[in-house]
Amino acid sequence: MFFRMIALSALVFSIVAPAAAQEREGDYLYKVSTVRAAVGEFENLLDWIAELKASEYFDDAGEATPFLMRHSQGDQWDLMIITPMESWATYNSKSAIRKRDKAAEKHGSLLAPGDALIAFDEDHFAHGPPLSELVREYAENAFYHIEMFHAAAGKAEALLDQRRMENTYLAATGQTTNMIFRRAAGSDVDAFTVGFHENLQAFAAPSGATPEEAEAAAKAAGFRDRGDISFYLRSLISAHHDTLAVKVD
Repeated sequence: MFFRMIALSALVFSIVAPAAAQEREGDYLYKVSTVRAAVGEFENLLDWIAELKASEYFDDAGEATPFLMRHSQGDQWDLMIITPMESWATYNSKSAIRKRDKAAEKHGSLLAPGDALIAFDEDHFAHGPPLSELVREYAENAFYHIEMFHAAAGKAEALLDQRRMENTYLAATGQTTNMIFRRAAGSDVDAFTVGFHENLQAFAAPSGATPEEAEAAAKAAGFRDRGDISFYLRSLISAHHDTLAVKVD
């Protein structure tokens, strides 16, 4: 048992160290829009978005092309659109606003159909990982597990800590860690996480850790035991929504 614990410790160190180098959260600002298509218009909405992405609109507006994720199972929205902003000051500078206004005027006929194709949309602004990390993960993966959390009263910071603890556990057991986003403004989602996976099979693959290793990893991450991971999370939230989504190229 002693030598097994030494081996587990080596495993935890070898997995956590690289994961720590890959930033899972940060202060980069994103606009996160959840969109539900008007009845019968989902395909047309996707076609309109494809046309918009293929145009010069985003270059003219000085904006990075948004990251698009299409609902597969879970919440009621059809699309999640993550738009890089960097910071409030950068996005709302006079020059940036002027550039977006000129682009909207130039591409007015292309932008116009959008409102008629959308039945509901909600904006959420969140601080998250550096843009370079999101670009890399999105390019390498096409399947996403999105968890959106409403913190119980006074539990927002504890919720973020729980998300970090769970990442430590996931890394130690050889599983994919989640990118963590914390609320800046907008909707009442206090925090959300995105797990980037190559495909459904990769998402569903078992960790490979033995029950004993998983138990030890959970305790090392700060949980009472492995079963406490979900129970502790539930003690910190008033509601949450899970969604499986795929990339929109």
